[in-house]
Amino acid sequence: MHIARSNTLVAAVLLLGLLLTLSGCQQAAKKPEQSELAPEVTKYSEEPTISLYRCESGQVENLKLEQYLKGVVAGEIGPKFPMEALKAQAIIARTNTLALLEYENGTRGKHNTDASDDHTEFQAYDEKAVNDSISKAVAETRGQVMLNNGKFIYALFHSASNGQTASIEEGFPKLADKAPYLVPVPTDGISRAPEKYQAWTVRVPRSTVKEIMGPEAGNLDDIQITQTGPSGRVLTVKAGQATINGAELREKIGFDKLYSTQISKIEAQGNDIVFTGTGWGHGVGMDQWGACLMAEQGKTAREIIEHYYPQARISRIYQ
Repeated sequence: MHIARSNTLVAAVLLLGLLLTLSGCQQAAKKPEQSELAPEVTKYSEEPTISLYRCESGQVENLKLEQYLKGVVAGEIGPKFPMEALKAQAIIARTNTLALLEYENGTRGKHNTDASDDHTEFQAYDEKAVNDSISKAVAETRGQVMLNNGKFIYALFHSASNGQTASIEEGFPKLADKAPYLVPVPTDGISRAPEKYQAWTVRVPRSTVKEIMGPEAGNLDDIQITQTGPSGRVLTVKAGQATINGAELREKIGFDKLYSTQISKIEAQGNDIVFTGTGWGHGVGMDQWGACLMAEQGKTAREIIEHYYPQARISRIYQ
């Protein structure tokens, strides 16, 4: 999940103590007792080197983690956001990297590497967009990650939500048992998001939706939302005798076509199925435009993260 490609696998999957600087609080994050941390966390007592598969060239690069993170922050949020929002994204990217390596085996099964620069496989990566602000954000949060019960969290994020972020069940039902700590919180990212994502109407060919839902869906004239989650996002859609999960329907239509599951209305119109909604992305975790707004209001990276991940704590695992 990021500004240009918020709907990634990390968006379409997936998946962060805070070293405070002179621009924020003066007190450095306290390193936890080693006994509190899981073995997969304590093994990173020093900065690791990771292997990165470059999809365009097919080559493999070996990068120090902090250097790699600069390209991820550049690819996922871009260089123009306020410093504290960039720092929050750096902590998220670091956590996501290590969580995906430890709990999802990175991209070893596909490329025999830790990571890939394809945002649908791992995280977005754009070393050409790195600037001084991004380098500073990564440096000033060096070694900082987010933990829950001593383990790395799945540090999911998205572009913009209207009013409230999503529960893990709404955004990634298959991760519900792994990440119950990702809970809805109030947010106002929609007020800072590009206008096209504040309120939208998306038309999808009726034939496309019928193919997705199958023959039991009938002619789709009766298509409707049948269940919503804690944040109001669509959990299930029904047509005829067929029912489909909202997140699955969005994935199959296309993340960049159906912008979110924060949908207020679905109806059949002629040859199309028309979706009316708001927001951009799966809705789980940090709302990037909301983080931008909080940073503009004077909130620190720590405060941003504590707001969007209230059940996680920030720890520095290496110097």
